[in-house]
Amino acid sequence: MPDASNPSPPRFLLFEYSELNPNFRDNPHALLDPQRADRPVEHDGMLPAMLITAYAAGRETLRDPDLSRNFNNAAPNNPVIANVRRLNAAVEAEFGRHDSIVILDGEDHTRVRNIIAEAFLKRAAAMQARVSEIVDARLDALSGRDSFDVVADYAAQIPMRVLGALMGCPDDSLDDLKRWTEAGQVAFDPTKSAEQEELALDGRRGILGHFQTLMAARRADPQDDLVSDLLAAQAAGAPIDDNEILHNLFAVLVAGHLTTSDLIANGVSLLLDHPDARDAILATPALIQPAVEEILRYEPPISFTARFPKADGQVSRCPYHAGDALVVSLIATNRDPGRFDAPHAFDINRRPNPHMAFGAGAHICVGAPLARLEGQIALLKLFERFPNLRRAGGTSSEWRAVPGVRGLVRLDVTV
Repeated sequence: MPDASNPSPPRFLLFEYSELNPNFRDNPHALLDPQRADRPVEHDGMLPAMLITAYAAGRETLRDPDLSRNFNNAAPNNPVIANVRRLNAAVEAEFGRHDSIVILDGEDHTRVRNIIAEAFLKRAAAMQARVSEIVDARLDALSGRDSFDVVADYAAQIPMRVLGALMGCPDDSLDDLKRWTEAGQVAFDPTKSAEQEELALDGRRGILGHFQTLMAARRADPQDDLVSDLLAAQAAGAPIDDNEILHNLFAVLVAGHLTTSDLIANGVSLLLDHPDARDAILATPALIQPAVEEILRYEPPISFTARFPKADGQVSRCPYHAGDALVVSLIATNRDPGRFDAPHAFDINRRPNPHMAFGAGAHICVGAPLARLEGQIALLKLFERFPNLRRAGGTSSEWRAVPGVRGLVRLDVTV
């Protein structure tokens, strides 16, 4: 914490250390390293929020069962959260209360998560062959080209097809679902335009409407997919209602598409910049598993996550108030020298690698096994098919200006 006898001027930390700041996008660790060294836990000077950049404090926060994930427990004068609440309220008026495990707490979270996780993880465990088929089809579509954009032409095309196969979404719905999901990225952006907000709202309506229709179809005629599994579990007595199924299908799709696309593209970028690591993987394909863990640590697709206390308390002896957004910078915690040796070195042989790219505690990402599988298969097969892949001449990384997202706008390569 800053020295109370020598206070610093108020700082808008959640702008300075987010993707809205172009300096942060280009080189986040030039800002985060001194912040973590001097002020590992600090109150935002402009918002009812706290920025946490140290691994131990971040893990403590994410594992604290008394802290909430529900935005409704955030202070009402937080304009960032107010944006999300406004979107949620508009959608809930049409589709019922948002009861996904992303925001549920306590016993309700445990009850619903257990049902969702059992069905999802069983499906995910059987997806390896299907993921390989989807990746091979994308690579076949790129064959014969001299160059392509890894983001648009490859990474962004795989997760939605995987999720569609797992969940039972018809092939002719996938382009719409992809477009609607991507429109919703701006939910946490307080600078978004009225047009962007309307597109995000339309996207949420589109996805929820899709799953309402799909649930009705699967209830009448069950198929071999996740939606049918969840409805069958409900019919067999699992304590989950239609509203909870609907909003968790929405959450699985949104979380599983964008983050996995960024994992793949970030991984390609890192392996292009570290040819020794790429060559080691091609020589020993089993290295792709620790390589994906290092990609997740080094460039996590989600740059921050938050918890909301219902009562006053403290983290690392720094006090907070009820409703403060306790924002954990995953980019910073994953490069904390107090937890990782040589944290700025990209080392695919790093073991152990206790990164927090998927969060921690009760809310750790339920889709992590599928994301890992997709990342491993997509990266290994890409470099096996195109072992001479290179960045297109004169290009550099351009990161999206979306708060909470560490993802590339495009990545042009030559084969």
